[in-house]
Amino acid sequence: MTNSSWKSALCAGVSLVFLPSIASAQAAPQAAPTGLEEVIVTAQRREERLADVPVAVTAFGARELERRQITDVRALTENAPSITFTATPYGNNDLILAIRGVAPGGVLPNVDQAVGTYVDGIYYARPEGSNLAMVDIASAEVLRGPQGTLFGRNTIGGALNITTNKPTYDFGGSLKLGYGNYNAISGTGVVNLPIIADKLAARLVYSHVEHDGYGYNPTLASDVADQNDDYIRASLRADLTSRMRLDVSFDHYAGANHQPLWVLNAYQPGLTAAQYAPYVAAPKSRTSYAGYNPLNQSKVYDWTGTLTADLGFATLKAISGYRNIDFEGAADLDGTPFPTADVRTFELDGHQVSQELQLYGTTLADRLTWTAGAYYFREKIRNSPITRVPTAIQDNTIRPTNESVSLFGQIGLEVLPRLRLTAGLRAVKDTRSMVYTPARFAVSAANSTNPEPPASAVTPAACPFTAIGLNAAPGGCLYTPRDIHFNTVPFTLGVDYRLPGDGLLYGKFSKGYRSGGFQQASGTTAAFYTPFGEESVGSYEAGAKLTFFDKRLRIGASGYFSTFSGIQQNAILSASPVIIAVLNSGKAEIYGGEFEATALVGRLRLNAALGLIHPEFTDGPYKGSAVPTVAKTTVALSADYPVDLSAGRLDLHVDYNHRSEVYFLNTVTITGAGPVPLTDFQRNSVRQGGYGLLNAQASFTLARVPVTVAFYGKNLTNEYFGARSGSFAASNFNTVVIGAPRTYGASVSYAF
Repeated sequence: MTNSSWKSALCAGVSLVFLPSIASAQAAPQAAPTGLEEVIVTAQRREERLADVPVAVTAFGARELERRQITDVRALTENAPSITFTATPYGNNDLILAIRGVAPGGVLPNVDQAVGTYVDGIYYARPEGSNLAMVDIASAEVLRGPQGTLFGRNTIGGALNITTNKPTYDFGGSLKLGYGNYNAISGTGVVNLPIIADKLAARLVYSHVEHDGYGYNPTLASDVADQNDDYIRASLRADLTSRMRLDVSFDHYAGANHQPLWVLNAYQPGLTAAQYAPYVAAPKSRTSYAGYNPLNQSKVYDWTGTLTADLGFATLKAISGYRNIDFEGAADLDGTPFPTADVRTFELDGHQVSQELQLYGTTLADRLTWTAGAYYFREKIRNSPITRVPTAIQDNTIRPTNESVSLFGQIGLEVLPRLRLTAGLRAVKDTRSMVYTPARFAVSAANSTNPEPPASAVTPAACPFTAIGLNAAPGGCLYTPRDIHFNTVPFTLGVDYRLPGDGLLYGKFSKGYRSGGFQQASGTTAAFYTPFGEESVGSYEAGAKLTFFDKRLRIGASGYFSTFSGIQQNAILSASPVIIAVLNSGKAEIYGGEFEATALVGRLRLNAALGLIHPEFTDGPYKGSAVPTVAKTTVALSADYPVDLSAGRLDLHVDYNHRSEVYFLNTVTITGAGPVPLTDFQRNSVRQGGYGLLNAQASFTLARVPVTVAFYGKNLTNEYFGARSGSFAASNFNTVVIGAPRTYGASVSYAF
């Protein structure tokens, strides 16, 4: 369907839904709320009040997600303290998350994530497709700090815990259509279908989002940083007996976008090749001079099945998951017509399977809560990054297989009235397998500046494993190292005290980990292929959750001190050709705190969140470097106010989210002679100064007809900011991905 057809259909839909309804609208004023609603979370893998959970967690219900325009995971991260995101080189479909200063080094499947993403209890291992659509969501929780006991897989920094809406036994649904600048078109439909009364129901969800590019490439006459996403989810709920329930869901995400807006943001005359000078970005430029503009495409399939059985003495839950990822993209990382470090192809495809068994219950007159379980996970991935530098093309294909098996348990015992002790541990065995099949090609000198050299200019080069004695396929290129194993026991110990009324004080110590693994396939020496070890953290935390003024003020505060050993960092050993190693880079300390508050003042609802982080490398080659991907200060403020009118209710919302400066990469480079600090110019080239995003929404809901009209704006001050840096700082120039500009539009929704 063409854009003009979409626009015509949208206008027709808006007219049919909205215009007949407005004439008959009447309203009755609504009473002011008497207190803040209860927030239910599953931060300990069971439903509990947020006020009773001794975990630093920010939770959003469905209404709050709608008010704050949280439509994907990136928007979720902007509304919670101590969490930052970094864009990947390939567009809007995926992202890298950091909580409390802990982040992974990249997106390749040989490196595990530092923040675990869970949807309906299923762990998503890869960042590809991780910026998933937040469509028809019941709740979203951001858990801060190590969560290795109950969540397990690679939650050394924290976890995102997302729960979708399940089918109900009532017919209903909704339709929402939207249009905005940059020809932004969105549509979401939800329908709930009862099939057998109180026995079987289905829920169907569809969402489409598209917009033109936030930047433009005049040389190629094409948009950059555009978006075209489709998402579907089908769910079934079957109450097999009065004590046994089965939930099954399938979802499919298909996203396509041209590459992000890479611009040349740093150029040092006299030290940088003069050929780059004409392509330095003007202030606030949204023009790309890349030599090519690849299309990045993601296809993700998820199957989830959860069987819940009430055994009387306990609840048994079996969670089965299957996830398939197929990503194909590329990136012109230097943002110029020259093939300085082009990722000609980046393919990642594979699947994961997981099975979890949970058994939990309470005993001793509810004084003892307990959870026990077992977990199995296996993923098999193929990753083929093919990079181009002026005179060489290198194919760094790897085929990792990652497996994890664990047993876990946690108890909470009320040893005295209101005083509870918590203890939990998880016994983990991770196994890593790898197959390397790289290939090398030479490009003739005469075509070294040609972005698309002819086939006659490209000739095969020697297998990189031959010269270092690792090639297991004479005449080919193959290296299959022995499997590596990691055995770890993350644990947590805590104490909490429930205050009279409604309050909680808690303290705990948690031990977390992130598995080690194999290196990428870009190395040139045998030593490079030495696997890297696991990363571990010990984290002390204390906090309070308090409620005042008849539940009209809710406050949460937490402070923590974490020590890391074997901390994993990406070392860029060469930018052209690209050679990157994952190093266990000594030790680090991170301490800080968070403060969150929600208040009702009459009908005015106010929210505030503050995160403070102090990260520091204390030992190893990066001592003295800024810790990358960390905003030391994060602030989120919002206000909501409903206004009763004769025709309906007007809901006003505004929010502001601030992040202090971020260094996207380490400010020390690793060379053969040892660590070398970046110069001031080089440091600034990988730095984004502090900035804030102002968003607002006004929605009007008719009184007698379930129709809502909304007008929204994001980044209303049109902040110009970087979301990722290139890796050319040591060469005295650099590039950056520019974030989204000011966007605005309107939507109409109808509930039935």
